[in-house]
Amino acid sequence: MDNTENSAFEAFTTVTTGYYRSLDPGLAELALRHMLRLLADSNEDRLGRFEILCYLFCRIAQLSVEACEAFRSVLQDFQGPHAELAHGMLKAIKDPSFPNALDLRVQGPEELDLLWAEFFVTGSSDPILRIIETLDWEDRVRRHLGIWLQEKSFFGQLKRRATAATLRSVGLEVDLDAMLIITDGDLDYLCHSIAARSFPIFKHLPFQLSYEEAIAAMTKGTALWSLRLNSKEHQLVADLCHAEQKRPGGPTRLLLTEPSTEERPFAF
Repeated sequence: MDNTENSAFEAFTTVTTGYYRSLDPGLAELALRHMLRLLADSNEDRLGRFEILCYLFCRIAQLSVEACEAFRSVLQDFQGPHAELAHGMLKAIKDPSFPNALDLRVQGPEELDLLWAEFFVTGSSDPILRIIETLDWEDRVRRHLGIWLQEKSFFGQLKRRATAATLRSVGLEVDLDAMLIITDGDLDYLCHSIAARSFPIFKHLPFQLSYEEAIAAMTKGTALWSLRLNSKEHQLVADLCHAEQKRPGGPTRLLLTEPSTEERPFAF
């Protein structure tokens, strides 16, 4: 990279991981120019990742007259590949129906990304609290596993014991005779973490989660992962995690302050 490109990349990194720290429209404009260069170099199948970036820069423009003016000329002049996306941002900035992440119902990781973008722009605690709330969702795996344990079948006992042995080998223990789940904690999150270790746990469960249930489990795991990682770089996130860990809710809250060894959480 030359010095200009390096400065633009640094501005992009700063803005997309904590614009609230500087609130500098000039820095935001430089970051937007870098995003448009990334957009121009992207294939069609990679355009989805720009949705969150578009939201982030639109929110900056909505909250800053200076940034809005600077963005308008940059976006109007952009004629590179996928220019329709950049020009669409111009309309979105002034669109009264433009969604705020805080008004959306969290259904999956996509809404979590929008909430993080909202936090990076505003530095508000509200999006962080919305992310933490996902840890209180019902434990679907525990409910289904409890139902399976209560089933009585003279045939298939060998298969049931083989299933129990497989689950136990990856940290999910059940007692078939007592019809009890031994493992504590949120099993949705546990299964997500097992899957992250490249073990296909969801294929070995003795029941099939619906698509919505599988997404809910993924969302819990993603939420905890992102909260731990951002706690390293954002004091407000760390403070909220420590406070919310002590509040009543899902058992995964107890894991909020466990250390994470991962690197930067997001690479837009």
